[in-house]
Amino acid sequence: MIDHLFREIGSFFEELVRKEEFWVILFLLGIGGTLAAPSLGGRSIGDALRYFLELTWWLWAFLILLPIFSGTWLHWRQEKYIEGIEWVLLELRMPRHVEKSPQAMEQVFAAIHTLRNAPADVKEKYGDGEVTRWFSFEMVSFGGEIHFYVRTYVGLRNLVEAAFFSYYPDLDIVEVQDYIDRFPDTVHGLYEKGLDMWGTEMILKKEEYYPIKTYADFESPDDEKKFDPISTFLEVLGKINKNEFVGIQILAAPAASEEWDEKWGEELKKLREPEGKKRKFVSPEGVTQEYESLMIRSPGQTDVLKAVEKNLSKPAFKTIIRFVYFSPKVTFYDSYPRRGLVGAFNQYGALDLNSFLQNYSVSTRARIWNKPYLFPGIRVEYRKARLLINYRTRMVPPEMKMGRLITSYFLNWNTVSHRFMMNTECLASLFHVPTIVVLTEPHIRHLESKRTGPPAGLAIFGEDEEVKPYE
Repeated sequence: MIDHLFREIGSFFEELVRKEEFWVILFLLGIGGTLAAPSLGGRSIGDALRYFLELTWWLWAFLILLPIFSGTWLHWRQEKYIEGIEWVLLELRMPRHVEKSPQAMEQVFAAIHTLRNAPADVKEKYGDGEVTRWFSFEMVSFGGEIHFYVRTYVGLRNLVEAAFFSYYPDLDIVEVQDYIDRFPDTVHGLYEKGLDMWGTEMILKKEEYYPIKTYADFESPDDEKKFDPISTFLEVLGKINKNEFVGIQILAAPAASEEWDEKWGEELKKLREPEGKKRKFVSPEGVTQEYESLMIRSPGQTDVLKAVEKNLSKPAFKTIIRFVYFSPKVTFYDSYPRRGLVGAFNQYGALDLNSFLQNYSVSTRARIWNKPYLFPGIRVEYRKARLLINYRTRMVPPEMKMGRLITSYFLNWNTVSHRFMMNTECLASLFHVPTIVVLTEPHIRHLESKRTGPPAGLAIFGEDEEVKPYE
């Protein structure tokens, strides 16, 4: 009971300090009380100011140090929590024919979204440092041979597998060793093996409430016109040389529904409101009056509104997309990922909605004319080191600003990597089991047999002695 009481008190104060009114009242009380005293003593302005600072130093120290201490503490606890997470890497082995559309994968993402965890009280947030665990969905090419992976918290493995098997019963899911362990863990180690790397992260061009083009925009009732957007990725990933490697990571953490809906609720209201234009009217008596005439939306504006409403109506994930490219230095060609892979993301762009673009502050390419205009070669090496570590560990940016500051370095501030919201339909458009309309034979190893369940009537109970002869 006492523990519950302290949790309630902690929750109350946590909600209190979140309100802007609390800080305004505290600030006014501190200033009002200290200004009243010197004004009564007939002191000069300089003496009053000095007296004011002497009395309120504690207030300024509190306002400055509290967020610093709170952010540092929370970052430390969150890092300890993340270090304690046990992960498992699962490979999705594809059947030869998949007739289901990417809508099946959308339902898989919807099921995974329900596995969201979040701190429920002050102890779990500030004591345990609990953060929402994220999932990693990966497309990887080893010299043109493509594999699909999912990394998840080991405690959720069975539920993640169940979500996939519910919609893809012919899929085979096996636990595998982490493929990234085949490569050195430092940039210097890559250089020693004669390899070079290029990488970047993708971000949205517009605000996240504008959706990208999804699989529904590529579908057609005519079989000859059906197109699966993942085929573009398979073709690009399949064109690398034998000793090269490309990996694409989509890190997705389920977001709270209120965080998704409430954040962009006002923007949706603005889109729903009809546009108006002020006009003037002069009456016969010569009196000028103003009135607002409503303008009818164009078909394009109506389509945008429908797309935004549909986007905000589905569960969303906090998402970060990154990819890396390893190649022997003799065949290294950064235009392949910089143009080829980025071009594969461009197919999801729509001028009136949203599109992807490179996060140039993360890309392992810098010039003297790019900010901060100093030491471009050193900046590139720092970016390579951070991107390699982030890819190996599937790390997302720290939630706290102090965490970003603590993990920053000179000429390599950890403030440029960003997560953005994407709903289940958008994620399913980026990552899904290739459909039957995609030519996968040259790129993916298929299962040679279909998964089937046990025969009806099979005995499932028995003593150990009865089971041993069949093991």
